[in-house]
Amino acid sequence: MLRKILHDLVKVFIIGILAALAVSVLLFGCGFLFGGFEAVNALEVAKNGLLIIASLGLFIVAGMLLTKGKKAEKFSADNGWRDHFSVIGPKTAIGVLCAAFLAAASAADYLWMILK
Repeated sequence: MLRKILHDLVKVFIIGILAALAVSVLLFGCGFLFGGFEAVNALEVAKNGLLIIASLGLFIVAGMLLTKGKKAEKFSADNGWRDHFSVIGPKTAIGVLCAAFLAAASAADYLWMILK
């Protein structure tokens, strides 16, 4: 059971890191184009964008946790959730995705601090 939980968490974290890298490349490109063609400005835009995405995701998780009744999620066989994640639910998955976005934002902040 613990092995399945760790497998699901690592899988979601890897997906989150890949998504965060894709978003950061897009935001870096936009920041580079609109920030005067300077890498420092582009890195700051990417960092801020990743932090905004992570914070909005955490607000979603908080709203899911505070819903009235706190009923468990109902999954049908049609949506394919259990094909990808055998143990964890969407609240945990979104939380881990947000943690991956925060990790990518921390790395971008560290690079920004070195370049500045």
